[in-house]
Amino acid sequence: MAHDRADYVDQMMALLPSGAAWSRDRSSGLGDLFTGWAGEMARLDARVADLFEEADPHTTVEMIDDWERVLGLPDPCTAAATSLSARQAVAVRKLAFQAGQTRAFYIALAASIGFDIEIHEFDPDVDDFEPSLTALIGGGEWRFVWRVHVLTETDFTLFRAGVSRAGDRLAEGGAIDLECIIQAARPAHTRVIFTYA
Repeated sequence: MAHDRADYVDQMMALLPSGAAWSRDRSSGLGDLFTGWAGEMARLDARVADLFEEADPHTTVEMIDDWERVLGLPDPCTAAATSLSARQAVAVRKLAFQAGQTRAFYIALAASIGFDIEIHEFDPDVDDFEPSLTALIGGGEWRFVWRVHVLTETDFTLFRAGVSRAGDRLAEGGAIDLECIIQAARPAHTRVIFTYA
């Protein structure tokens, strides 16, 4: 809690030595001097309190540009946010979700941008595959592949013959930002497949 001008005047008056030469009357010349000093001390105290707010991306206002610069925002996966609250939310997400290797991490990461997902890791000892794929999956080629199934309903623009071109995605929109964010956070030795409800 920041101290105000009166608090600082009281503190300086309390530190005066005892005796008649040291008037504790606020209207005296010494009281006026202390009041002038106390105004600057209170201003500095308030700025220090502001710094605690700015040190947290949840509450930053003045330093949001610095937070974005340090975190590399906007990045290829995140559109430039325009409102202060959206910019704060993006900074918090980027800071809190740098990288992880657990299902819980990726589920929380997706939830932070409004998606509900399930994660499936391919395991030849557990999963039931078509017999023709067992050798491929059991041979280790799928050991580092995992699937993100997006449960949240999303809108898509589908690939259409005569309109779309070779190289276009089969579906656009929906969870494209989610795909980018998970691809950026995944362990480098893994591959992710996305499926949708």
